Amino acid sequence: MLTNHIREVVKPIVGGAVMSCCLATSVHAQNVGIGFSNPLSKLTVNGNLAVGTDYNTAAPANGALIEGITGIGTTSPDSANSFLTVASTGQSNLTLLAAPASKAPNIRSGIFFGGSYFQCTDSPSNGTKDLTFFNIPTQTNVLTLAASNSVGIGTTKPTQAGLVVATSVTGSISSGEFFNFNSGPELGSFGTASGSWSIYAVGGIAASGDIVSQSNIVSVTNFNLSDARLKNVIGRSNSGADLTTLEKLDVTDYTMKDARFSGRKFKKLIAQQVEQVYPEAVTKVTDAVPDIYSVGQVKKISDGLCEISTDKEFSLKSGERVEILGPDRLPHVVIAENVSDKSFSAKLEGLDTGTKVFVYGHEVNDLRTLDYEAISMLNVSATQELAKRVETLEQQNSNLQNEAKRLTAIEAEQGCEIAALRAANEKFNALASENANLKAEMEALKKAVTTIQQKENSEVRTVVLEQ
Repeated sequence: MLTNHIREVVKPIVGGAVMSCCLATSVHAQNVGIGFSNPLSKLTVNGNLAVGTDYNTAAPANGALIEGITGIGTTSPDSANSFLTVASTGQSNLTLLAAPASKAPNIRSGIFFGGSYFQCTDSPSNGTKDLTFFNIPTQTNVLTLAASNSVGIGTTKPTQAGLVVATSVTGSISSGEFFNFNSGPELGSFGTASGSWSIYAVGGIAASGDIVSQSNIVSVTNFNLSDARLKNVIGRSNSGADLTTLEKLDVTDYTMKDARFSGRKFKKLIAQQVEQVYPEAVTKVTDAVPDIYSVGQVKKISDGLCEISTDKEFSLKSGERVEILGPDRLPHVVIAENVSDKSFSAKLEGLDTGTKVFVYGHEVNDLRTLDYEAISMLNVSATQELAKRVETLEQQNSNLQNEAKRLTAIEAEQGCEIAALRAANEKFNALASENANLKAEMEALKKAVTTIQQKENSEVRTVVLEQ
């Protein structure tokens, strides 16, 4: 049977002061209690505790102040680098528990680091068993390690991806790679660029999946794996058919419906038209389209359930998925319920009545993306076909030029012959003229001779008659 002994202890202290306390001891268990008559531990203190030469001060109620190095689970605490060393035995080194909800609902458990607070939350308003770094001066969550194994910077609900960055810094960036979901350019690796940046890396950024941008991707060079050992080569493309396909593509002038493009004009292709003639270059993905694109007013119905009203009517059905941009500027996809012409309800945590959100539009599963590299390679093949045709035409042209030269030479030879014939003809004409003159002279002589003969004959007759 245990026997409790209570004794009054009075001990002199330097300067004549005395300390008086009531100690309760359990003889067999050798427990000591301060303020307890039945201590159940080796030392039980009903109140606060201060330990240390310079810590003769009031400790927090039911708390403790320790001046020196402290070790838990170890006899050799790290005195060089820390005031508290907690040794692990295979379990967690340190477990933090929030106060019971009956005493202080939604109180966070954590550790203070100067102006920051390392906390674990477990409440509807802060998340479920999330680990966050809380900035006390700005009253914002800087970093969140969610129970869903995702990480949020500047947001407590990193639901969009494994890493969600909801903060940015505006300024100029020198050489390096950078990424920003909200505004472009998104990725870059040269010179100096100005913008609003969320991620900056002095090295590379690697991804085994896709890198998706809602704005620009800027880089000095782009490299794609193209080793033959990665491919099952079918054969060389039919360049003639590729040229025919390329001729059927309609290059179109357009602007984007999303106002973030500020009316910028584009001269590119439309995926639906390309799909009709070159479907290999078109892929369907799931994403939102800006078919509502209106500011919405939130009315909180209950924890996690809100009604969202817009100024303009929209075509929406209950059960359809809608993309909403909240105060954190991040897209949240929700399921619309209780839909009317200008309002619907959805599950959105942490939003109070009066909060404004932006309702972007429907989420669709057939949003078309275009592989412009495929279009470029189609153009390469078509250009090669044009090059072959140009080469053929150049050969034909060369042959025609050679034939023209041959005919020109023949024409030159024939010109000389014609000139000679003309000269001969001129001589002939001259001889003919001379011959005509001779003929005329001969005729004149003939007439003269005839005249003489006639006269002589007439004189002969006269003489004869006279005789």
